[in-house]
Amino acid sequence: MKTNLLILFLSLSLGMISCVSSKKHKALQADYENLQKMLDTQKSKVTDCENSKMDLEKQLAKVRTDLSSANSEINKFQGQVAELEKMNKAKETEIQRIKDELRSAFSSVNAADLTITQVGDKLYVSLPNKILYRKGSQSLNKNGQAILKNLAEVFKKNDHMSIIVEGHADKSLVKTDAPYKDNLDLSTLRATNVVRYLIAQKVKQDQLTAAGRSNFEPTGQGNNVDRRIEFIISPDVTKLYELSKKK
Repeated sequence: MKTNLLILFLSLSLGMISCVSSKKHKALQADYENLQKMLDTQKSKVTDCENSKMDLEKQLAKVRTDLSSANSEINKFQGQVAELEKMNKAKETEIQRIKDELRSAFSSVNAADLTITQVGDKLYVSLPNKILYRKGSQSLNKNGQAILKNLAEVFKKNDHMSIIVEGHADKSLVKTDAPYKDNLDLSTLRATNVVRYLIAQKVKQDQLTAAGRSNFEPTGQGNNVDRRIEFIISPDVTKLYELSKKK
């Protein structure tokens, strides 16, 4: 009887132990699975972070490359600006030198009668016809010849500049016995005679162009403006641009 009770007790104990072990195992299994899921989630996050890090590193590398390229372009642009400033300064120095030589050539002319104007790379030298011609005449006077001799030296020294000599006349009536048709004819003859005289002084012919204009609409600034000789001078500044291109 005692033996049977012992067996029964042991059986119940083993059953209880087995039941407890099974529950604990299931609980542990569930904990393990939860931890595994958490680990997988963390691994996924780590992978995402690593991918994000790689993307950011690629973007950073691209930004560095773009920045380096931008800096290179900025340096190139600054170099071009510096070169243009240097070239512009050289051009202005060259034009100022020619202005000084022209003023020296016209030193005998009253300052009020002489106008030297710079427009871009061109110089406009204007003086009334009375400086070079007698009234109504197409022939140079002695004073005009002396002035043109000095001017010829400037042109010969700067033999790459081009010069347009323009004669300007107004709409005043021409005498019937005048050796020219009208004011346009007179202004053209005067410009041509200036060019011929300069050529006689050994100025290169291909530097010179003669033109005549008849200002049928007065400027309102007086006859000295409507009746004038104008030299349109283009200094040889192109060589400065070409020197810049070769660098």
